[in-house]
This record gives sequence, structure tokens and C-alpha cells, in this order.
Amino acid sequence: MLSQRISGAKLRRLRERQCLKVADVAEAAGCSRWHIYKIEQGSAQPSPQLYAALKAALKVEDGDLTETPTGSPV
Repeated sequence: MLSQRISGAKLRRLRERQCLKVADVAEAAGCSRWHIYKIEQGSAQPSPQLYAALKAALKVEDGDLTETPTGSPV
């Protein structure tokens, strides 16, 4: 389990900025398109292994995908 939640909205924005389809990210990360959709919608969180694969597929760092804690400055 990850110590921070992944932001589905951030995942989607990053994917779209890189002109990637859900299928592209799913294939690169080794999971199903449905799982990516569920993460983007906020109804699922990735395993630590999938999280690492998503970071590699999108070429991003930890803070690029995690939610900003409530009450913290952005």
C-alpha cells in the first residue's frame, strides 16, 4: 500500500498532455485499460508495483501523481 493517494485527475492530465491513450499507458504499465480508467476516476488505487510502472511509463516523479494534502499550499 502506498503512503499517499494517487490523484486520478493528475494521472489523466499527464496522460493527455503526452497525447497518450488509456490503452498506451495500460500497455506500458502492464495492466488493463479498465484499471487505468478506475484509477483516473478515483475508484481504485494502484499497487506499489503498478505505481512504479505508471511513473516510468509517464516519465514523472512521485509528486507529479500524488494528491496534495488538504490544507497544504499548492
